[in-house]
Amino acid sequence: VFWEGDFVGVVPPALRHYTADTPAPYYVVAGYAAGLDELEIPKSQDVEKAAEKVYAQVVDGGGLVKIRYVDRYVDKGEVVDRMVKVLLYLLEGLAGGTATRRVVEAADDESDVLRLTVNRLCAKWPTPRCAFYIQLARYYERAVDHIRELYLSESQPEMWAALLEAARELAEIHERRTVDHIAKFLSTAASKRFHVMQKAKSEIAMLHAVRVVDYMENSAEVYLDMAIYDLAGKKPTLGEAEARIKQQR
Repeated sequence: VFWEGDFVGVVPPALRHYTADTPAPYYVVAGYAAGLDELEIPKSQDVEKAAEKVYAQVVDGGGLVKIRYVDRYVDKGEVVDRMVKVLLYLLEGLAGGTATRRVVEAADDESDVLRLTVNRLCAKWPTPRCAFYIQLARYYERAVDHIRELYLSESQPEMWAALLEAARELAEIHERRTVDHIAKFLSTAASKRFHVMQKAKSEIAMLHAVRVVDYMENSAEVYLDMAIYDLAGKKPTLGEAEARIKQQR
């Protein structure tokens, strides 16, 4: 049994299991995202590396290995919150000149796994807000992907500072999620996009920088969807209910 607000869901307590015929690492990743409990698969080094990436346990059974998946998170919102923090940490390091290539790659890898984790939690425990969480996870992952590519093509403090400012505004929206605040961010998205275009020193850098802003804008749109969804389902207080009854009389 699981729930979200007034929603209550029930899933059978059966073990979710699959057996793969070939030792392809993408089976391990797909099994994690699909919400499996266990995966049996032919043994290989690539399979073991993929299992390590998604924090799964590997039990050697001879020719086959058993992948046992572990849930490090159970709250979808907590996973998205972590993705926001990774984005901020990465841009703060780049703007401050302290982020190394290893830091950039680590942030990219973590964002990949966190996106898969949201998919996993929604496959195991589908709730009404899953539609929002899956979109947010995808947009944050793609934003970090483009930051990685931007880092490889160009590294200048002014660009990172502009992206960090936008990310901090988005992080405020993540925390507060008020309609007016989100609308303000969306109304300035075009100017943010133009701003980073001016900072870019090459066409490829401009492409990646604009895509980062695009994904931030996409995320803000999802936050607006969530805010309206929450407001529409909000139960009236006793005073509000009494006022509505009086209006109807």
